[in-house]
Amino acid sequence: NRLVIGENFMIEQYIKHQGTKWATSRAFDPNSLIWMSTAMDNFTLEEVVPETGEVSLEYGMRHITQPALVIGVQTDVLFPCWQQREIAQVLRKIGNNRVSYYELDSIFGHDTFLLNTVAVGGAVKGHLEQEPNGASHLHMDAARSASILLGALWNREFSVESMERLFYALDARNLGRVSIDEVSSLLYLVVLRMGEYCDNMTLEEIVRYIKSQDKDNDGMLTKDEFLSLELSRVCSRIEG
Repeated sequence: NRLVIGENFMIEQYIKHQGTKWATSRAFDPNSLIWMSTAMDNFTLEEVVPETGEVSLEYGMRHITQPALVIGVQTDVLFPCWQQREIAQVLRKIGNNRVSYYELDSIFGHDTFLLNTVAVGGAVKGHLEQEPNGASHLHMDAARSASILLGALWNREFSVESMERLFYALDARNLGRVSIDEVSSLLYLVVLRMGEYCDNMTLEEIVRYIKSQDKDNDGMLTKDEFLSLELSRVCSRIEG
């Protein structure tokens, strides 16, 4: 019998058919792989510092304040260990004191996170266990913030005291500032939850308004900037 690739078994015929269809179909543009590769090669977390014009990794990562797990694999040539170590070091330098870094020795290279589930799973487990209550407090912080915000919007209670209480709930790490993205996302979720009792504002509109209060354009709101928010503009309860 003559051995011909793609014709010996039904599965080969199926794969050959699908491969031909994929390569010749208008739905597939080979250039898409080039674009994906180029985008990955040129991606950076760095941002330009407005005051100096310098490109800074620290400035680009300044909003990452949540607990972070960074894993490096010694045989990974796509995302080498030195880059993972740098990310962990920068996070700690900008004030994030809840950063875990694991460096794994594996023969699987970049595919380690898919194939070496024991090592990767152990790293994730260790990271979660070093958080108080197994990181469950992170969800509790968000729930508490949402509860306070929901109460303020529903009761139209936007006093300085209630706004301060909400600020401190959002600023669980006592940084003296809160992320615009976090405030916007939380506010949008609460607005959706209130449904007919709130104006139908989009997330983009909410973000745009909150950013207008960010006087130094650093993506964060200080306490004074947060207190200047007029939440009644975001959600007006329908009376009657």
